[in-house]
Amino acid sequence: MRRSMKFLSAIFAAGFFMSGIAFPTTAEAQSAHDNRIKLMKTMGGNMKKLKMAADTQTMLAAAKIVNATAKKLAAADLWPNGSGGGETRAKMEIWKDMAGFKEKLKATENASANLIKVSMGGNLGAAKGAFGAMGKTCGGCHKAFRAPKKK
Repeated sequence: MRRSMKFLSAIFAAGFFMSGIAFPTTAEAQSAHDNRIKLMKTMGGNMKKLKMAADTQTMLAAAKIVNATAKKLAAADLWPNGSGGGETRAKMEIWKDMAGFKEKLKATENASANLIKVSMGGNLGAAKGAFGAMGKTCGGCHKAFRAPKKK
């Protein structure tokens, strides 16, 4: 039984190799994982700056970083098959519904672009309102695609 399982596994792997389907190597998956974590931390740090901002210039600078980070997170090479799991809060639903996940990232990108525009107007109240709307896009993604913190 063991020998036949090894044989079947080898044939299955060879079939994928011969078909030209590319799967990420462990190093590629780890690199993508590490890059995502870095970008998510950048996003979170700038969300905190936005929350604590006392002026629109601070909000503008942080919103530009959030916008650029949302664009980077939508890159396909950051989410290869096999790069989920491990020490992360990313749910496997990301890979099951990549289109839905990318829609959420696009919503954050659009909301942060709006925050940039509003912040350029200099009205702190309006900028805080646009930040609240952007925060809802982040939260919508978290609910669907991010696991709660481990206790």
